[in-house]
Amino acid sequence: MLNKKIINTLVLHRVVKGKAEQFIDIELSTLVHMLAQSKGSFVSLEQAFLEEKVNGKKVCLTFDDGFSSDYDIVLPELKKAGAKATFFIVTDLIGKPGYMTKEQIKSLSEAGMQIGSHSVSHPNFLEINPEEREKEFIESKLILERIIDKEITCFSFPFGFYNSESIETAFSAGYSICCTSDHGLSSHNQTVVCRNSINANTSIERVGNVLEANLLQRTLWFFEDKTKSLMKKFMPDIYGYMRNLL
Repeated sequence: MLNKKIINTLVLHRVVKGKAEQFIDIELSTLVHMLAQSKGSFVSLEQAFLEEKVNGKKVCLTFDDGFSSDYDIVLPELKKAGAKATFFIVTDLIGKPGYMTKEQIKSLSEAGMQIGSHSVSHPNFLEINPEEREKEFIESKLILERIIDKEITCFSFPFGFYNSESIETAFSAGYSICCTSDHGLSSHNQTVVCRNSINANTSIERVGNVLEANLLQRTLWFFEDKTKSLMKKFMPDIYGYMRNLL
């Protein structure tokens, strides 16, 4: 079991009612199973990392990109379970087919869910120049703050591509938390947060291992991250292509 001061943050993308055909998708049954396994322990990033008191084991559910399933499928299930989550939005995708509208994003916020930024255009932050990087942080934050009339405090990096300069720029732009796609667990008040993926390849049996983050699972994450790190450093284009292909 997780120590009460340790937080397990998960990253998901689109949720589908039928069979998950793409790597980033998960089936609705998987989400329902997850919520049943840790009922009452799912909180937003702000609740877990920015509030003073954290009692008991906490799991942060985060959803990247801003798919319409966040509103149509995920929100009703979160309400049933009494759970909270954080939704990271790519602002250029707002209102596009398959993605949430401004009204839906505002409704998510009004329902007690946290809204975060996933950039303006979903770029590779290792390839853009400092001016473009700053623009991605600041403009997406301002757009989302106008929609929900609340401060945007959290950012997640597209593809998990980041470096120390990107982290520094994010904090300078006014974010309090940056989420990566590195695996692992985080502690309260941490500002760079690891996230553990749930995707089409995550079986129902493995969901429990990811939620509990036992020693075997943490060991597998370690070796997976070592491989990903080498690919991101020496073959970023191939890594991005393979991720999109999957």
